[in-house]
Order: sequence, then C-alpha cells, then structure tokens
Amino acid sequence: MRPFRLYLATVAALLTIAFQSPAYAETFEEYVQKLAEHPQAMSILSESEATKAQAKGELGLPDPMIMIGIDNVPISDPAFDRFLPTSKVIGFSQAIPNPVLLGAKSRKLDEVSAKQQLLADYTIERLRYMFISKLAEYENVKTQEDVIHHQLSHYKELENAFKGQLESGRSVYQRFSEIDVERAEAERQLNNLQAQKETIRAEFFRLVDEVPEMEVPEVTAIVWDNNPNTLYPVLVAAKDVDISRKDIKVADAAFLPNFGVNAVYKQREDGQNRSFSGDDWFSVQAQISIPLWAAKNQVPKLRAAKARERSAIFSYDDVAGQWVKQMTTLKSASEASAKNIKALQDKDNAISQKIKAVQRNYEAGTANLDSVLLAKIDRANIQVQLADARKEYISRVAEYNSNIAQSNKNIITEEMPAQENSK
Repeated sequence: MRPFRLYLATVAALLTIAFQSPAYAETFEEYVQKLAEHPQAMSILSESEATKAQAKGELGLPDPMIMIGIDNVPISDPAFDRFLPTSKVIGFSQAIPNPVLLGAKSRKLDEVSAKQQLLADYTIERLRYMFISKLAEYENVKTQEDVIHHQLSHYKELENAFKGQLESGRSVYQRFSEIDVERAEAERQLNNLQAQKETIRAEFFRLVDEVPEMEVPEVTAIVWDNNPNTLYPVLVAAKDVDISRKDIKVADAAFLPNFGVNAVYKQREDGQNRSFSGDDWFSVQAQISIPLWAAKNQVPKLRAAKARERSAIFSYDDVAGQWVKQMTTLKSASEASAKNIKALQDKDNAISQKIKAVQRNYEAGTANLDSVLLAKIDRANIQVQLADARKEYISRVAEYNSNIAQSNKNIITEEMPAQENSK
C-alpha cells in the first residue's frame, strides 16, 4: 500500500510542477507576438495612448468659477438692511478659450500620437530583427563549436599518426609543435565561443524571457523601390515636419480672441419700513480678448514655429539621404554575404572531393594518414567561415527588412543559397 501512495504523491508533484511551469513559445510567430509585447515597445505605445487622450482633453473648456460673497457692507455697523447698495452675491464665470486654438493644439497632439505609434511599430520591427540576428548568431556559435570539436579530434588523430611516423624513424618533431599551436588556437576559440554563447543567452532572456529552441526562420529580402518615404526612420522624420506645420497652425490661431461669460445675482434687503423697496439685481457680462500685444507675443511665436518647420524639413531631407545610403549599404552587404556563401560552398564541395581522393590514396597505400587529416582540418576551417557568412547574411537581410514600413513589405522570391550538409 505504501509504494502505491508514494507513486500517487510523485505523480501529483509532477503534475503540479507541470502546471506551474511557465509556457514557452514554440513557433517564430509566437515569439514575434512576445516581442510585440516587449516593455520597450509597450512603453512607446502607452505614450501614444496618453498623447491621444491629451488631444481629446485639449478640446474641453476650463472649469467654470462659482463666486459667493457680499457687496457694500458698512464696516461700522455691518447689516444688510441699513444701506441700499448692500447685497448678498452669487456669481458664475466661464472662460471660453479660442476654439480654433484648442482644435489646432488637439490636431498637433494627434500628430505626435501618430509619430509615437510609428516609433512603436519600428521598435517592434527592430526587436524582431535583433531576435532573428541572435538566432543566427546562436546557430553560428553552436555550429562552430561542433566543427572545432571535430577539428580537435582530427588533431588528436594527427598526433597519433605523427607518433607512428616518429617510431618508424621519420623526423616529425616540428609537426608536433605546429599541432600544439593550432590546437591551442582551436581551444581558445572554443572558450571565446562559450563566452559569446552566454552573452547571446542573456540577450534572449532580455528579448523573450527564454532561450528559444528553434531553427533560424527563413529570411528573404524585401523589394524596395528606393523610395525613402517607405522607410520607418524617414517616415518618423516626415511626422516631425507634420508636427512643425501643426505648430504653425497653433501659432496662427493664437491671434484669434478668447471669450468669457460672467453672470452675477445680487440679493438685497428692503430695509426698515421697506425704505429700499425694489427687486434684486442681476448682471451678465461677455468678454473678448484683443491681441493688443501681438507684436511682442504671437508674432515672435509664429516666427519661431516657421523656423522649426524649416529645420524639420532640412532634417527630413538629411535623414532621407542617409537612409537611402544605409539601405544601399545593407543590400550590398547581404548580396556580398550571399556570394561568399556560394563561394565557400563551392570551396567546401571541392575540398570534400579532395578528401575522398586522398582517402582512396591512403587506403591504396600511396598516401599517409596525415594528408587525409590535414585536408579534413582545412575543410573545418572553411566550414567555420561558411557559418560566419550565413550568420552575416541573415543578420544583414533582417536588418534591411526591419527598416521598411509594414505597409510596403513585399517579399521577393529570391532566397539565400540553401545550406548544404557539411558533415
């Protein structure tokens, strides 16, 4: 009976752990969703929502003022029935700011909110690029570790082969030193790769709270028509121009008047023997402001707004030129990486054929084992370069794609050269 109870307790504990364990994403789409909820993006989205709410608030009137008091009460003998002008007062005042100005300020804040939304979209795209880049970098590190481990095993076999040649009377002492140097370099690379892997793992936790166990997603370039207005950084700069123009609207509207309404009700006493007989008093006033000091107030502000618009336009032109250059550089780098991949694959295929030929010669007795092992070591070096080239290609293409606004993304059919089995 006791073993059965122990079994039930174990099962219950395992089920509890299973249900309490955090859910891990499994597909790339799930990770993209997690990136969309990253604090870096959510912070900007929250700012956008706050600005949008503030834009609505700009359209509201200020709070009215209620006034309660007394008028013309004699100091020597305070009373409400001994002096005709004495009265109890209740009043109401409502300021009505320039409605055109309020609308202009609201529309400006709407533009600011739209810019923040654009920045949030761009941030999500950049996070997606960083995630793909880290996946490629992580795969590159693991591939290089695997290749270097194979390389170290080849060095071990090569050392044994040289020992056999040494016993047969051949002088190969120098080769032992060469092997030691190359093996030490390979071990140094392994140490660096381990440190690099830990850095990548930390970045994964920053991005998606876990280390994903998935392959690098297929990454293809995007058709871009060299129009800078389809790039996120340029669209953000264009929004700055729009905001500066809304500032001019605000400065223009400031020349128009503000308004106000006041209403006062005065209740008085008739006095002894109805000596002040008559009705209570009621007063209403309308107010309108006059831009009397516009030359010292509104005019300089309008001049400043127009100067900011010119600055924003110059900045937009500069950003557009810089990003056309940046996109051209990224495109060239990705194309160069694709060509490097093709060249290294051809080189890897060639040395693979060479290894097979040398292996046949060794089996036929016309070549030494060290020639086979040295060829395999050379191939391992090429495989490391190939892994680096693939990582570089994926990273550059992902970065290139991240700069193009979502509404302008059209995937091309041309893909990265297929990865071949290098083992």
